[in-house]
Amino acid sequence: MASFVDMRRSLIILAWILTVSAAAPLASSTSHAAVTYNRLATNRLATNRLSTNRLATNRLATNKLATNVLVADPSAQELLSTPEGRDLYSYIVSCALPAGVTIVATVDGTPYEFPGSVGLAPRWLKRKLSKSGQGWVSACLLARVNAHDTVEPISIRGKNPALATSPSELVEFSLQEGAFYGNVFASDADPPDWNACRGQDQAQGETGGLVDRDCAEPDALLDPTHTQCGFNYAGDCADYTPVIPTPYACRAYDPTGVFFISCHAQPAVKKWPHAKTYRQVITTFVKP
Repeated sequence: MASFVDMRRSLIILAWILTVSAAAPLASSTSHAAVTYNRLATNRLATNRLSTNRLATNRLATNKLATNVLVADPSAQELLSTPEGRDLYSYIVSCALPAGVTIVATVDGTPYEFPGSVGLAPRWLKRKLSKSGQGWVSACLLARVNAHDTVEPISIRGKNPALATSPSELVEFSLQEGAFYGNVFASDADPPDWNACRGQDQAQGETGGLVDRDCAEPDALLDPTHTQCGFNYAGDCADYTPVIPTPYACRAYDPTGVFFISCHAQPAVKKWPHAKTYRQVITTFVKP
């Protein structure tokens, strides 16, 4: 019988992957596709949808995203057949394609539009999603999860041209929440590869926009090995107490772009000899 912790974790995971807000994600107003608004509700659940949607996203990655620039590929039909799947698909398209590109689909005679926004995997329009593209789109989806039924603006940053930031954005979004990485397109037979590490400001406590952002924090009450959104908790992204060396998750930090690079699912000190390295990492910042 599943434990209460396992059940709670499953419900949270179900909630974020299935009940993305019906409202279309908004494009950035201060930089190139880097400021995003997100809402993932946590109060509409179905126990059988997680495995279905994981299989659907896995299939989606093995095909091009559209039969042409506008029409959704038939491989998307499984996701598009339900409101929850269409919500998830809208976020996938938003993360993968740039602003100005819209995928259209007709489901039971009703037309739907799915606009691009961030542009992390534009080649997916014409070919299957590459491993690098899977990593970037996954990191984008994980970064936009919210454990609460609220809309919070976040700045998403990483070593990808689509995540370029403006000076004003760097100033306006100055609190470092954490970093997100993994692969939501992995086989549904494998454990979820969803990881988050805690940023410096999040480690110092709740303030500003961090109050309603809990996906990079460990679930101290029920399961400290996972975050409050059910992701694997990789520890602090960096060593915030250098006087006494403390294990951390990411090998490097780009101070010019203000983001982490080359992160791991488990913390260590300087060396991760047998650990998988994630190079498609998105670091999130919020307003003070």
